[in-house]
Amino acid sequence: MSTPLTAEQILLFKQLPGYWGCKDLNSVFVYANDAYGELIGVASAEQCVGRTDFDMPSPTVACAGDFQEQDRYVMQTGRSLKVLDIHPYPDGRWHAHIFTKSPWRDADGNIQGTIFYGQDLTDTAILEVGHWVCRATGLTAPFKSSNSHSETPLPKLTTRESETLFLMLYGKKPQHIARVMGISIKTVEGYEARLRNKFGAHSKENLLDVALDLGFGSVIPKTLLKTQLSVVLKNEHAA
Repeated sequence: MSTPLTAEQILLFKQLPGYWGCKDLNSVFVYANDAYGELIGVASAEQCVGRTDFDMPSPTVACAGDFQEQDRYVMQTGRSLKVLDIHPYPDGRWHAHIFTKSPWRDADGNIQGTIFYGQDLTDTAILEVGHWVCRATGLTAPFKSSNSHSETPLPKLTTRESETLFLMLYGKKPQHIARVMGISIKTVEGYEARLRNKFGAHSKENLLDVALDLGFGSVIPKTLLKTQLSVVLKNEHAA
């Protein structure tokens, strides 16, 4: 059983910017701040308590299984996850967020659930995705054009090619891309081959390197902002 939050901890969560909450070992909400309650469509944040993601009055229930799979990973490994979430919400609008999920430990260091924090992906924050993309793909270089590509015209991509490339830059495998985009793995492989040709790349790794160098990882394709996604950007060892 999870240790209840203290009044001081709740006060801290209420003062922090963004969307905060805690879930127990069964992914049942123990706490959610007012911002998250408003986002998810409940009259008051307290109404989140005792519910799971499947019970929320929000279209995000379509991805509740993904949310709980992420929770299980965090609890089983003791590692944090950074997740890109794109969903419609009860306000009738689509929103993009970066959610960080971390182990929630008790006073003895035992994992008793998860803590999550969500950040709005504003225009400024979208630029920060470049940093996370680099880390997710094992790169450390900042997003800037090198001398070798500074004069290179940007390849013109179709909508599907842009979506495929974006997900590839996040380290997603063809099976995952096919599921997200609702296409076959063979079709994904075809898009990858066309992308290599357009970028003049001799391998998948070279394609990602060139695309990152040209800044393709820093902007989310607009069409993906109309498709529900819950994509893990990075996992990391717990401190």
